[in-house]
Amino acid sequence: MIGQVENITRFGLFVKISTDKLDESTEKLVDKAVSKNRGLLRWSQIPKNVPKVQIGDLIGVEISKIHEDGKIDLNYQEKNLKNVYAEFLEKSHQRLTELEQKNRELN
Repeated sequence: MIGQVENITRFGLFVKISTDKLDESTEKLVDKAVSKNRGLLRWSQIPKNVPKVQIGDLIGVEISKIHEDGKIDLNYQEKNLKNVYAEFLEKSHQRLTELEQKNRELN
């Protein structure tokens, strides 16, 4: 999944994540979370070759652990954001085309 850096601390990066693609067992734990759409990506989880990040940057992450108190630990995941965005645009275009076709059929 892709997250957005919200805060940079001495512990690591706090990253805003989308919880709409989680499986049911994970989602139940996330529902208990105090900050259910934010996780911590610790500095030790970020490879040394990753460019410096700033607040607002988009990065690839995956959930490594959800604690009983609802805190979420993240792992860094290498993502080619251009490819992810291109795939999103293609799926969106396909869906819009389908909806336009259904709209024409209804009229």
